[in-house]
Amino acid sequence: MLEIKDIGDGLFVAKVTMNEVLTLDVPELKEKLQHEILNRGIKKLVLDLSDVKLITSSGIGIFLNINQNLKNGLRLAAPQSEVEKVLELTKVSSVIKIFSTVDAAVKSY
Repeated sequence: MLEIKDIGDGLFVAKVTMNEVLTLDVPELKEKLQHEILNRGIKKLVLDLSDVKLITSSGIGIFLNINQNLKNGLRLAAPQSEVEKVLELTKVSSVIKIFSTVDAAVKSY
């Protein structure tokens, strides 16, 4: 579901290892993300979405919630074209910065 890597200086990269982020998966994914943020003291987080092929509005809600918790410290990286379309249509891209690669998202801090 999640692979988290510490980049240093409070910055972490979390790879979402699910092909589909569906409504039923959302509570568990949200809980895991919040748990890691609290336990590791995460201040800046890059979410690697390269494996995600489909996402529901509930999944997008997690990103908005986490971004708020991190005081706009969330970056989304490497979304596939279908996921990127959904992020643009739902205006998430106006609230959370989206990058084509994980490296670009990491460097944005």
